Amino acid sequence: MQLLVITIDKCDEFLNTLEGLRAHGMNGIVFDSTSLKHALLESDINAAPIFAGVSKLVRHDFEPSHTAFLLLNDDQIEHAKRVVRRNTNGLGRKGVMFTIPITSYEGIEE
Repeated sequence: MQLLVITIDKCDEFLNTLEGLRAHGMNGIVFDSTSLKHALLESDINAAPIFAGVSKLVRHDFEPSHTAFLLLNDDQIEHAKRVVRRNTNGLGRKGVMFTIPITSYEGIEE
């Protein structure tokens, strides 16, 4: 069993990917996420007092993204990755996906 983690910056591609995964019986959970760069740009941590307010006025060209977590059997992983690649025309700089081996879990069963 593995945990597949997928983050895609483009919302329409992310939703199409989720639809593709769901159509093949795969399910998971989705969290709102953002990059470290975006989080720091939106923050006033370590900003000089005069610049802290200005940083809130500057428009940043970053969208929040979403991250999906899917707990899949080993034989589903390659198929899920193909679905992601197909719906994003290759991830490139649009996002990231990776797997983490899971040795045990408890909870919801089908």
